[in-house]
Amino acid sequence: MSRGQDENRVVEVEFRVDDPSYPFVDVSRTADCRLDLEVLFPHSDGGFVEYFTAEGAPANRILDPIDDTVAVDADLVARHHDGGRVRLHVRDDCVAITVAECGAIPRTVEADGGDGRVVAEVASRSDADELVDRFEEEHPTVTVDDRRRRCRSTPLFTRHDFTQSVVETLTDRQREVFLTAYMNGFYDWPRKREASELAAKLEISPATFSQHLRTAEGKIFSSLLDTDDEDVFIE
Repeated sequence: MSRGQDENRVVEVEFRVDDPSYPFVDVSRTADCRLDLEVLFPHSDGGFVEYFTAEGAPANRILDPIDDTVAVDADLVARHHDGGRVRLHVRDDCVAITVAECGAIPRTVEADGGDGRVVAEVASRSDADELVDRFEEEHPTVTVDDRRRRCRSTPLFTRHDFTQSVVETLTDRQREVFLTAYMNGFYDWPRKREASELAAKLEISPATFSQHLRTAEGKIFSSLLDTDDEDVFIE
C-alpha cells in the first residue's frame, strides 16, 4: 500500500457497553428507549456535560433511572410524544469522555434497550491499541466488539476537525454558555428558553451570560468567515 493510500485509511474500534452503572445504558434499559449522544463538553465546575437524544419512551419516564444517582445531574431540556433531549452532567469517568481524552473521534455513542455501543475512530493501529488498553484499565466491564480499517469517508480535514478548531477558540465558560444556549432551544423560533432561565441554570447573572454568549458568537463567526473583527470593523 502506498503512503498516500495508508494516510487515507483509519481504524475504527467498536466497544460493547451493557453495564447499567453507565447512565446512558441504564436509562435505555429501564425506560426501554434509545439514546444517541449529540454533544460532549467539559463543565466549568468539573466533569462533563453530555446531551443525548432519546426516542421510544414518554419523556416523563426517561430520567427515572438516574434521579437518585449522586455522580450525575440530569435534566430533560426538550420533550416530544416519543422522547426528548437529555442533559447529563457526569462527574465520574464515562466511555465517551475516555474516547475524547484519548484524542479519538467518537463516531457513535448510543444505547438501545440496555445494549450500548461506542464506535471510535483513530488514525493508526497503535492508537487503537492505546485506546483499548485505556478502556481495559478504566472500563473493565466494556468489551471490544470489532477493530476494522477503512478508507476515510470524508476529506483529511474532516467536519469533526473543523468543529474542534472552532470550539477550541472558546474558553471553557464561553463554550459552556454557547452550547447550553444552543442545546436548550435559545436559538429556536419561537425561542424555547430565555437568557435569564439559562443564566440561572448556570448560576451566573443574565448580563454575564449575554457577555459570554456574544463573545462566543463573535469567535465562531470569525472562524466560519475567516475574518478578524478588529481588522473588519474599523471606526
